[in-house]
Amino acid sequence: MVGNPHAPERDTRETFAFIRRIKKLNPEAEIIVQHYIPTPHPDGMYGEIDGQVQFPQTPEEWATERWYNFTTREDPHLAWLPRKVKRRIDNFELVVNSRWPTVQDIQLPRWGRAMLKALSSWRYTLGIYDWPVELQWAQRLVALRKPRLESL
Repeated sequence: MVGNPHAPERDTRETFAFIRRIKKLNPEAEIIVQHYIPTPHPDGMYGEIDGQVQFPQTPEEWATERWYNFTTREDPHLAWLPRKVKRRIDNFELVVNSRWPTVQDIQLPRWGRAMLKALSSWRYTLGIYDWPVELQWAQRLVALRKPRLESL
């Protein structure tokens, strides 16, 4: 979970460093990056964000595109998460998923796995996550599985 409401930029930096430390210790560890998304709770929500998110009251409201994007963490529009930080998180996720494609993707051809690793290794090594368009194209080309989205 990335993007703690108290200090989303600092939390993002610290979480990236933590993930990089985990991958250094165990490159086989599966990492699933997600934005911090609050869930309704009767006693208030973590991060003291009460009043910043007005949750739907009916199933019909939950079924709208805005709340679908919120629950899937695809584009949650969080008041405390600046767009540039969200974009940094999404780009980091793209680089990590390319550098270490999920082992759950048994249909990913060996050449596709090698291509993704080769294209992303320099970005991960140097910590350059901005504008990874080559990785977006490559992931589309090989139809890389996305466990975070497929599990919903």
